[in-house]
Amino acid sequence: MTSSTQSPWKKDKSPATSPNQNGDAVNPKTADDYLALGISHHEANRLTESAQCFEQSATMNGGCAVGMLMWGLSLRHGWGTEKDEQRAFKWLKKAAEHAVVDLQQGKSKLGRDAIKNELVLAVYEVGQCFFQGWGVPRDKTMGVSYFQTAAQLGDPDAQQDLAFCLANGKGCKKDRKAAAKWYRAAAAQGASTVGLAWIYKPKYAD
Repeated sequence: MTSSTQSPWKKDKSPATSPNQNGDAVNPKTADDYLALGISHHEANRLTESAQCFEQSATMNGGCAVGMLMWGLSLRHGWGTEKDEQRAFKWLKKAAEHAVVDLQQGKSKLGRDAIKNELVLAVYEVGQCFFQGWGVPRDKTMGVSYFQTAAQLGDPDAQQDLAFCLANGKGCKKDRKAAAKWYRAAAAQGASTVGLAWIYKPKYAD
């Protein structure tokens, strides 16, 4: 399974909002401002300050989806705040729901591609919660369903995790042909294929 303890943007999954060129935002007034400041603190390893900013970004005036995502991840991994997997699950799920609404109603100032990226990240992380039993009773079948959604939206980590589950019958019926398909999809986006030579065998071709 793919590790999910690192910051999303450390794996070329940059959130839609980023710090300004001078580093920290000055006098944050909106959820997006707090998100940018939180990211700046996080990248400088000021985790307590980043957690405080992510919480503000998640809650201020209804919050923003990436702020909810980052606050949820902070709670899940104990980044600058007390670890609380149940609250983390709540915020990660809310981030996914918030992004869906933004995508459907076009309320966000962000473009559709940016909102879609937020949605994919949140859906994948909710899947991790279900699969690992982080903050919610472990339900591998539900986790796989979230991985499948994120994989279909193009997330390479979700594609790899879905392929692993299909190849090994974890939370789903074992299907090595389908697993090979998703491993190849992830590989097409740069994922490692070490130990996966079998996915290119003719009998596993589409």
